[in-house]
Amino acid sequence: MVLGYTLDLRVHSMSYMLRRGVQFSISSDDPGLFGYEGVTLDYVYAMGAWGLNIRDLKKLTWNGIKYSSVDQKSKDELSVILEKKWHEWVKQINGE
Repeated sequence: MVLGYTLDLRVHSMSYMLRRGVQFSISSDDPGLFGYEGVTLDYVYAMGAWGLNIRDLKKLTWNGIKYSSVDQKSKDELSVILEKKWHEWVKQINGE
């Protein structure tokens, strides 16, 4: 959207590809240039536009590590951290 390739995420091709099993992640793209940090807002937009559920969010989050360019040791360490954080977040949204 920032680059102007799509004006409405509801008609973005990624929604179609997601439902057909194409693996992707939501990742930051040159935050120095665009002046932002993190991807929370990107997840919010994608969730609303594509009707993502909790399972989709988890898959996209894990894909961010799985398909990253960091070494395997870092992926393993990040996976442990993410697993812990994911369970904490689920407990929080469930009011536990």
